[in-house]
Amino acid sequence: MFDTISKLFNEFNSYKKFFAENHKSHRRLVFYSERSIYYQTFSPFLDELLKDPSITCSYITSDANDPILTCHHERLYPFYFNFFLKSVFDKMDAKCFVFTMPDLNTYHLKKSKHTQEYIYLFHAFSSTHLQYNEKAFDAYDTVFCVGSHHIKEIETREKLYQLPHKKLLPIGYPRMDIVYQKYQAYQKQFTQKTILIAPTWSMASLFENGIRQLLDALAQTDYRVVVRPHPEFLKRRKSLAISLQDYISTQPNFIWEDQLLREDSLYEADLLITDRSGIAFEYAFGTERPVLFIDTPLKEHNKNWKKLNIEPIELQLRNKVGVSISLDNLHKVLPIIEGLLKNSNNWRETLKAMRSEHVFNWNCSAKEGATYIKAHSSLKCNP
Repeated sequence: MFDTISKLFNEFNSYKKFFAENHKSHRRLVFYSERSIYYQTFSPFLDELLKDPSITCSYITSDANDPILTCHHERLYPFYFNFFLKSVFDKMDAKCFVFTMPDLNTYHLKKSKHTQEYIYLFHAFSSTHLQYNEKAFDAYDTVFCVGSHHIKEIETREKLYQLPHKKLLPIGYPRMDIVYQKYQAYQKQFTQKTILIAPTWSMASLFENGIRQLLDALAQTDYRVVVRPHPEFLKRRKSLAISLQDYISTQPNFIWEDQLLREDSLYEADLLITDRSGIAFEYAFGTERPVLFIDTPLKEHNKNWKKLNIEPIELQLRNKVGVSISLDNLHKVLPIIEGLLKNSNNWRETLKAMRSEHVFNWNCSAKEGATYIKAHSSLKCNP
């Protein structure tokens, strides 16, 4: 009880500070993050923006353990809100409010009439109409598109349902740029081959379908196997996560990696195994190595996705950035893994060509996005 009261009191003080008159200039530009892991989406843009000494901004997080709360940059002001979050949203008077959270206006977090522009940044390469809710992006004024597939999908939806047009900007995907840059500088730490297993989090995911058969097969090898659960899986399926972790602890070459802000396993991995996760494209385009896909049921959050008559990009490219195997054929997985590891370098030119075709502003996307944000957050505010 006392702890709750203390948290309420602290948030109330933060609320007063955030909306204080002397903080007004620092909330012209505001970022919002649901969890600490999404800082990796925002950080490239923030790094570019804060190179300009005239830029200040506020960063709101709903994660009490977000490292941003200990940030000491003199022009970046972090705030934590939970109890007061809806009130903050309702009262927000930013020039630009930047998110990587879909479904604005769908649930309890709504747009404020006092905020001029709501900007969405993707935290995945995937299409907009299969793995997201149907109305996930309808409320945004501006969308930073990763590739031409996002523009085509959103424009098609707007036309089909006669929705207001948004600004659809060809920005790219800074997260993927960062993976590429870090991988180029990375020095491998292990001589043995490393397999990274990183599924998505739905009830149709690899962790719900076939994971033990895959792990049992890999236990017969000398590969170093890193199992990296999605944060939503850890939150929603705690008992299953504990069960998997217990099993993995019995295998000498297996590692359970739930410190999700650590990224060495992504660069160390000689092969990624996933199901329907967007990490496949960060890995394939960022490290120029192939992916092994396990064909679990579709991660289908929009039952009407076929109305757009556009094949989602993650389905279009699935067997172009790697190899897929059905759940029924998992007993054949080891020769496929061996083949992908042996021929990994042969994929490089193909992956580079696909990246060039499907990703805007390769290796300079953060600068493109920051230029737009800077210009629009600096414009004269509405009275």
